[in-house]
Parts: sequence; C-alpha cells; structure tokens
Amino acid sequence: MKIAFTGKGGSGKSTLAALFVQHLRSTGRRVLAVDADVNVHLAPLLGVTAGAATALSHPDNVRRVRTHLLGANPRVAGVEHFVATTPPGPGSNLVTLGADDPVLAAHAARLDDRAHVLHVGTYEAKDIGAGCYHGHLAILENLLSHLSLGADDWVVCDMVAGTDAFANSLHAQFDVIVVVAEPTPESVSVAKRYRELAAAAGVADVLAVVGNKVTDRADRDYLARELGGAPLTALTSQAGLRRARQAGVPPRPADLDDVTPLTVLLDHARGREMSAERRADLMRTLHLRLAGKGWVRSAHGDVSTQLAEV
Repeated sequence: MKIAFTGKGGSGKSTLAALFVQHLRSTGRRVLAVDADVNVHLAPLLGVTAGAATALSHPDNVRRVRTHLLGANPRVAGVEHFVATTPPGPGSNLVTLGADDPVLAAHAARLDDRAHVLHVGTYEAKDIGAGCYHGHLAILENLLSHLSLGADDWVVCDMVAGTDAFANSLHAQFDVIVVVAEPTPESVSVAKRYRELAAAAGVADVLAVVGNKVTDRADRDYLARELGGAPLTALTSQAGLRRARQAGVPPRPADLDDVTPLTVLLDHARGREMSAERRADLMRTLHLRLAGKGWVRSAHGDVSTQLAEV
C-alpha cells in the first residue's frame, strides 16, 4: 500500500504523515517513510537527521540507485537515460522493504528492522537560479515504480505542498492520496483544486480529504459545506502535539487525545490498492506524453521503446 499526504503548506500534512507512520509501526507493519517535501519536515518529525549527502536526489545517490534499478534491463540504453517515468523491464532490480534491500541499506535511515526513512532532499546553494525541485523528484518516481511490496507493506510519503504532484507522475503512483485541509478558505481551495485535477487525471477515487486543526462544530460544518461533504475524518487541535513540538520531541499517537482518526484512515486505505493493470495504463500514458517532449528526445532519444509494447 502506497499512501501520500499533501495539502496547503502549514495544514499539518507532515505531522499527520509522521503520526500515521508511527501508528503503522505500532501495529507491527513494515513501513518506508519518504520525505518528498522541499522543506524536509517528515524526516526530523521521525527523529531522523536529513543532510545533503544522504538525500536521495544527491547526484551520486541518483546514479547508484538507478544503476541498481537498471540491472540488466535491455530496454533502457543506460543509467543516464532514465527519465522520471522509466518503467521496470526484463532484468530490472526491484526495491523491497526488507531490511537487507540494498537501496534501503545504503540510503535509508533505519528506525528498526521494519521501518526505514528516506528523504529526497531540498535546494542547495548550487541550485540557485539553475535547479527545479521537480527534477529532484524524478528519482523518487523511479523508486516508486520499481517497488515490490509485500501483502501488508506500507509506503508513506509526505509530498510537496499544493498540487505539484500533477507536474509529474506522482499522482499516479499512490493507492491513496490524503489531502489535509484546515477549516480555512485557503486550505479548502487547495483541496478543491486537487480534486479537480485528480478527476482530470483519472485518479479522483484515490483522494481522501482529512480535516485538521478542527476546533468545534462550526469548523466541521464549514469543511462539509465547502467540500461538498464531510471529510473522511478530522483531527481536532491537539495540545499534546504542540507540547511535543515545542519540546523538540517527535510526535507520537500517544500525544493525541484520540487516535480514532488514524484508525479511520488505516481502515479506509486497507484494500484500496490500485490494480497493476490500471497503474500500468496510467503510467504508460504519462511515459508516452513525456517521451514526446522535444527536450526528452534531444537528451535521451526515443524513450517510448522503454515500454514493453510501443
């Protein structure tokens, strides 16, 4: 199961993602937490120090990961011809959540034998005026498309705020995308726009809106009215979470007055895995769209041949 958290900046998506990771850990599930936000908040919320050298998007790490994923796949001319939507093929190596997986062993922080944390990275001084964070996310897209998950394995990703997931293939890579919405016009507008784009992209059913920082019935009524229906669940303002953050301590479900929202989210997500056929169709469409771009053809040639059938 692959689940992502997004929403307007400041909505609490990173905190909710961290709480959900800890909730999954408490139930004994294998979890890979991925910090894909340019602000890099999820990793420290899980007690992990994130640095440039360990970032998944560091050029040396990108080459190592892609070299491993490439394996003996004859459809990709070489590791330098990976694009964001390059699919696995014959001879590709897949990534698992096992403690002995070479990608996790080399690039992830280990919380325990069943939980690991990866972070994509952020802008560095060398990127000023010359870099785009979407380029950093390409290696995450490669990783997600080359995952092989067990029956009760979970990937939890904290994504960039707003609707940036539609600028690449990330919207098609997850089984559930949680849009965290505060009871404010700005936050609700992001949730609405996300829903519109998801419908246009053919993944409207993947979305789940979760309310956050709800204080009273008026807040709940506001969200229901503005969203055209009540959120899947909602977290109230939590003093325990604030105290944990003020103390510099990673938030845990025990800091909540009630863990029911986490349970509701878990119950909603279970069994909602996107079929392999549907995901393949979505990713094929996106890959062919990217393959038609002039800059891609100039840099990589005809990458449409990376698909099983052209």
